[in-house]
Amino acid sequence: MNWQSAIWIYKKELKLFFGTYMGPLVLGGTAFLNALFIMILNFNGRANYEEATVVTFVSFMTTILIAMVIISMGSIVEEKNKGTLELLFTSPITDLEIVFGKFLFGVTICGIITLFINGLFPLILYSFWQAPFYIVLSGSVGVFLLGVFTYSVGLFGSSLGKNQMISLLISVLILLTLWVVGYFSHLFQATTRKVLFHLHIFSHFISFSKGVLPLTGIVFFLSGSFLFLYLTVKVLESRRWRG
Repeated sequence: MNWQSAIWIYKKELKLFFGTYMGPLVLGGTAFLNALFIMILNFNGRANYEEATVVTFVSFMTTILIAMVIISMGSIVEEKNKGTLELLFTSPITDLEIVFGKFLFGVTICGIITLFINGLFPLILYSFWQAPFYIVLSGSVGVFLLGVFTYSVGLFGSSLGKNQMISLLISVLILLTLWVVGYFSHLFQATTRKVLFHLHIFSHFISFSKGVLPLTGIVFFLSGSFLFLYLTVKVLESRRWRG
């Protein structure tokens, strides 16, 4: 893989994001939703830092899902609609480099949201609720991993869709399936129940908000991210092959 080509894609995505309305809309909207959720849910008679921490990071879970789906839904499909994807196909750049450059962009934005948009609220948890720092740290790691995973799913959806709405629908359906599958796992036998519960996004994330860095959760989010990136590359390769 040519790293310079991937970095070029990465810089192009950053320039497009911060050079249009998308940057202020996503970052500002995320900050506003965070503040709204925290004000409504967190400071409403919470008795201790355990409750406050869980509610805070569940709020972050919601906003990072929304933000990363919005950012990713047009990442590839807009290249198709504008004709720039065909230009990339005729350039000396591989599908892996295209996907990896876009993925680096998603990781960067997810990091910005986790550190600078969400970062104020964990400080409030640490100072106002006296929440242990390790809980604040583990929750932030969980938010970041969930955001990266969501962006990878969104990239895959964007590679399949013909427009942004279809891409959004595909991404939401995948995430919604992985979200609710664990709630119905009890309806199946032991082996199937265990598999379905392992695919449950919420069960992996909630451990992070309680001060734990679960190996299974880290492996789930990272392996899931790489799986959807791999599928995205394969979709682009099939499109290149079909011409």
